[in-house]
Amino acid sequence: MSLGRYDYEQRYRRRFLTGVVKLGLLAALLLGTGLFAYQMGVEQMKGRDVSLREEVSTLSRQKAELELLAGQMQNAARTAEGRAAEMEARLKREVPTGELARLGKLVSERLSAGLDPARLAFVIEHAQTQRNCQAPDSKRFVLATPLLKVGNRSTTFGNGTITVTGEGLSARNAQGQPESWYDPAQPVRIRIVTQAGKETVVAGTLPLHQSVVVDQTEHRFTFTPGPRSFVEVTADRCPFP
Repeated sequence: MSLGRYDYEQRYRRRFLTGVVKLGLLAALLLGTGLFAYQMGVEQMKGRDVSLREEVSTLSRQKAELELLAGQMQNAARTAEGRAAEMEARLKREVPTGELARLGKLVSERLSAGLDPARLAFVIEHAQTQRNCQAPDSKRFVLATPLLKVGNRSTTFGNGTITVTGEGLSARNAQGQPESWYDPAQPVRIRIVTQAGKETVVAGTLPLHQSVVVDQTEHRFTFTPGPRSFVEVTADRCPFP
């Protein structure tokens, strides 16, 4: 074999080996890059999985806290409802209404006016359902109006010791003009004056009721509409207390 052919083969082998080495290096580089990218992806997935797990854990904890808070609020609401119902029942038991409230107001007014509590207690203790009352006394009087200033506009009871008067609003005719007599459908004012000068006024729509005490006798009055211009008065007289 000539020297030229030998050199040519040697150069060819070197180029081939160089190409193989370069190809191997390139393949190794590509493989390394792929492995690195894969590992990075795996690490990123692991990191994302950990982050998701932590987020799920946080959300679960928050959910449990909210459920606990909701339960506490429901318990508080039920407790508040129970207390409100209890207070309402207590209010109904302890706060007087109707006639009891009216009597309580009267007692308070009498005490504020200086009445001896022992005297008031004595009167209440000795009040009786059945009383030895005299037969009712019925009379009538003309109720004064802005257009009616004359006539028998008062009456008396208890042998003249009590005088009853009053006034009302004028009735109106079909044309809307005022008449001289009072309108029984409108409020009236009744004055009860004792011989000692004590005056009691009761106002409102008839019928009306009022009691006064004179010389240990209770006079219980009932006022009702009478014939035109008149008010009927019925008085019961009973020992007091």
